[in-house]
Amino acid sequence: MTQHLTHGGLPNEISPFRLKLLLQQAKTSLGLSSGALKYLEFAIDNCQPSDFQQGRICAIWHSLERLAHLFGLSKRQIARIESELVDAGLIKRTYPERKSRSGDRVAGVIKRAAGINLAPLIEQAEYIRALASRQMQADEDSKRLREHIQGLFRQIRDLESVDADEAATSILPRRRPAELSDIKKMKEVAEALEAVLADFSAMDSQPEMSVESDENVRLNTNEEKKNKIRITGKPKGEGRLTTSPAHARLLAGTQMGEYIDLYACGGPTDWTAVTRAAHERAYELGISSRLWRERCTQIGEARTALCLIVADRNSQRDGPYGTKNAAASFVGMARKEARQILVLDGLVGELTHALLRTGGNP
Repeated sequence: MTQHLTHGGLPNEISPFRLKLLLQQAKTSLGLSSGALKYLEFAIDNCQPSDFQQGRICAIWHSLERLAHLFGLSKRQIARIESELVDAGLIKRTYPERKSRSGDRVAGVIKRAAGINLAPLIEQAEYIRALASRQMQADEDSKRLREHIQGLFRQIRDLESVDADEAATSILPRRRPAELSDIKKMKEVAEALEAVLADFSAMDSQPEMSVESDENVRLNTNEEKKNKIRITGKPKGEGRLTTSPAHARLLAGTQMGEYIDLYACGGPTDWTAVTRAAHERAYELGISSRLWRERCTQIGEARTALCLIVADRNSQRDGPYGTKNAAASFVGMARKEARQILVLDGLVGELTHALLRTGGNP
C-alpha cells in the first residue's frame, strides 16, 4: 500500500540549499559516508522548493537502475546507501516491496510518491543544524590546538637542547599536528609538550637551589642563617624543607594570600587553608584538576601547594627567577619534584631570601 508521508516543513531560516550545507558540516557527527551525503544532496536538488513547505510531500522516485547510472555505481551499491540513510533515520522507503517506484506531481505539488521520502530529513533539520554548529566549533578548536602544538615545537626547538628535542619527538614522532584528528589526543600531546617546555626552560633559567634551615623554618633576620642559603647539589631525599603554613602564607602573592586568609577564616593559617587556596588559584591559572590531583598524590598536597605559591610569586618578578607563565612554571617544578629532582627547597629558600632582602617585595 502506497504511503503518503507529509512533513512539518523546514524552519524559515533553513532553505534546501542551506540544508545541504548543514549536512556537509554535520557529516562526521551524523556518521555519513561520502556516498550517502551525495545521495541526499541529489535528492534535495531533485525536489522543488515548494516540496519543503509544511504539509507537503517531499520525495523522489527514481529507479535503482537510473540512480546507479547517474552515480556511476551498481544497483547494489545504491541499495546499500539507501539502507544506510534509512538506518540513520534520514529517509523513508514508501514503496511496496518488490514493486516499482512511482509518483505523481500535479500543478507542481506531489500528490503521490512511492519512492524515497525526505520527511525524516526535514523533521531533523534543527538537530542537524545543532550538530553542524558543534562540529564547526570542534573543527575550530582542533585548528587552534594544532597551531598551539606547532608553536610548542618551535619554542622547544628554540631552546637549542638536544634532550628537549628528543623528548618532544617522543611525544609526536613525526611532529605533524595535522595528522591528529582526535581532540582528546591533541590535548594530551599539547599538555605533554607544555611540560617538556616548562621542564627544559626551568633548567635553563632557574638554577637548582637548596636551603639548610632549622626545624621550624620561620622567616628570620639572622644573617648567619640567611647565609646558609646557597646554590648546591643537595642529595636526593636528604634534608627536605619542612616549611610551615605561616611561612607559606608569607611567600604567597597578593591574590594567593587573600585566598589563604579567606580559607583561614580569621584564625591561624594551617595547611588546609593553604592547600584549598592553592587549588583555587590553580584553577584560575588554567591548571587542570586532573593534573593537580596527580601532583597532590605524587608529592603531597602541601608540596604541590608550595610549588604553586613559588611559581605564582615568581611570575610577578623580574630577573633570573622571574617567569612569564605561572602555570607552565608550576608544571615543570611539580614534575621535577615528582621525579625527585629536588628544586622546590632551593626556590623556597631563594624566595625567602629575596623577601627578607627587599622587605616583602622580591
